[in-house]
Amino acid sequence: MSKDSDEALRATSFDPKPNASPTQTEAPASPQRGVWIAGVIGLILLGFVVFVLPPQTPAPLPLASSNDPASQGIQVPNGTGLDSTTQTEERSPFAEAQMAKSRRAAQEALQGLLETQARLEARAVNDWADNEFNEATNFAINGDQSYREQDFAEAEINYQRAQSALDALEARLPDEVSERLATLLNMIETGQAEGANRLGIILLQMAPDSLDVIDATARVPSIPEVVALIDQASALYSDRAFGEALGKIQAAIELDPPHKRLQAIAKAYRNALTNQQFLTAMTRGFEALEVSDFDTARAAFKGAAKLKPADESPRVALDQTREAEILSSLNRFISTAAKQEASESWASASETYRDALALDPSLVQASEGLARTEPMADLFLRLDAIIEKPARLVDPTILDDAQTTVREANAALNTADNMPKLQALGSRAQDIVQNASTPLPVTILSDGKTEITLKRVARLGTVTSRVVSLRPGQYQLLGSRNGYRDVLVTLNVGMNRENTVDIRCTEAIRR
Repeated sequence: MSKDSDEALRATSFDPKPNASPTQTEAPASPQRGVWIAGVIGLILLGFVVFVLPPQTPAPLPLASSNDPASQGIQVPNGTGLDSTTQTEERSPFAEAQMAKSRRAAQEALQGLLETQARLEARAVNDWADNEFNEATNFAINGDQSYREQDFAEAEINYQRAQSALDALEARLPDEVSERLATLLNMIETGQAEGANRLGIILLQMAPDSLDVIDATARVPSIPEVVALIDQASALYSDRAFGEALGKIQAAIELDPPHKRLQAIAKAYRNALTNQQFLTAMTRGFEALEVSDFDTARAAFKGAAKLKPADESPRVALDQTREAEILSSLNRFISTAAKQEASESWASASETYRDALALDPSLVQASEGLARTEPMADLFLRLDAIIEKPARLVDPTILDDAQTTVREANAALNTADNMPKLQALGSRAQDIVQNASTPLPVTILSDGKTEITLKRVARLGTVTSRVVSLRPGQYQLLGSRNGYRDVLVTLNVGMNRENTVDIRCTEAIRR
């Protein structure tokens, strides 16, 4: 019994305060002292029962019935014939053992209760379950009262009730942490610095090992600066300074990267900035389109398309730009070709009309213009050839073509007004053709021994002097003689020329 008493835990952790009675004059005896006295008496009685009574014990009596109060250890009136001394001697060893066992059970229940109490107090239970914790404490206080009265079974029951209540609180702790963590995160998101700071301290007590709690409380000190940046960004946003507003929000995100509200604000500001840049680009494009600055318009619309790829407006604007540019080019081509026609630059006008048709093959003005300018361009080309190479007219076929060209030029002049270039070219070509068509006397001199051939005209044979009629132009005379080297002479026949040629073979061939 003494060992149980030495290891016993005092049930005083909840500091119960005994109810004071007006008639009570002194404190009750210490339970510890009573335990010692009971233990000593028990040992004495046990020795008496084991060593002294057996030889003197009479034959056992029959077992008492269940209705016998003495058999149940229940105290009966004095009239039953059993005095208190006899009753104590019959039950003391077993009763004391049962009492020690009950006391030990109560102490064990109290030990677990104290451990749970310490854990909950370390987790700031008074901040999140003060009422429930006090109710559990009341059970423990009742247990202490029973313990003082040596009603250990009742004390154990009350300790177990307190233990169950504290176990329920400990089981609630994760949910309580989650709920307060959500509240803390909401305070961080809404900028409640003071409340977040208080709640963060409590959460660190409730869940000191939780990484989520540690991360959340680490964000609390940045709340004031984040709130200030959000306010600055909001003012800038109201002034439509979206770029600067977004910069403030991005600075706040650098302070608190997990901040969901900041991410949402940044997205909204980024969209506003994109829309602003998009509208600016589209406006710049249409302004450039209005003044036919197609390169600037195209660049602006392409920039807008990059800002909002899903928007159809830039594509439609680019199509409009392309159509406007084509129309502008066509108008420019038609205008340019008309000026070229007026200046009788027929080849250039034809080329311009071809460029217009390349852009729009259905353009009637270009088709009609090409049909009008191509023949004139060809006529000018042929007139230039007559003027630049009159010697070719010695060829009858070429002369016939030249005469046809002159007639076409005269016909064009008759059907058109104010064509000075054509008139000048036609007049010069006509003179050249006329001169080429009028034979001139040409004197050919030789030694009477050389065979003379006027290429593409006639064989003249041997002559000493002969006059032939040739149209102006360039001719070649070939002289040949046996035993002598052939000679080839070029003769240019024309007005105001001597038109005389001497051809003979004089260089003998040595054998």
